[in-house]
Amino acid sequence: MDTICAGGCGKHGEHRCSGCKKAHYCGAECQKKDRKTHKKTCLPPLPRPPTTHCTGCQVRFSPSNDREQQEAYLICPDCGYAPCSRCACHNRRGTCYCQDSNLGYKYCDSVPEWYHFSQRTGCPYTGDSHPSRGEAKMHQVPESAWETEPRQCGNCGEVKLCLNPAFRCQSWMCR
Repeated sequence: MDTICAGGCGKHGEHRCSGCKKAHYCGAECQKKDRKTHKKTCLPPLPRPPTTHCTGCQVRFSPSNDREQQEAYLICPDCGYAPCSRCACHNRRGTCYCQDSNLGYKYCDSVPEWYHFSQRTGCPYTGDSHPSRGEAKMHQVPESAWETEPRQCGNCGEVKLCLNPAFRCQSWMCR
């Protein structure tokens, strides 16, 4: 994934903000330049929940469970949410605490749906969307829903052809 420097210089941002781990910078100069703006939204990540219990229902995982298999699939790499099989939803159905993804699957890679939200805040995902053309066709997304030029996604940073913001909450998306 190619990340652009948040300082506005347009260069590749190799270094992450040590507080929120989300903003990328090419160097200390750009980070200092952006600090006044970034500090308003810079929040350190919340402590990760324990992996000995289900984060959803607090049931203790039994030692007989194949924990390695569960860790590889179910634990969110971003927030640490660890659901049991009863609490786990489909990877795009909003189980974990992340605002822009679910269990590591970015919402911007799929067609916007009503269930794309953060369980912790209850806020829906309102960011950019750039689903594959095949998925968009399967969900009957009209051609007029697409922007005319590719641009950088505000969620993942990739340069893609995104859906027009005016079409995000049309009836065909918010089922």
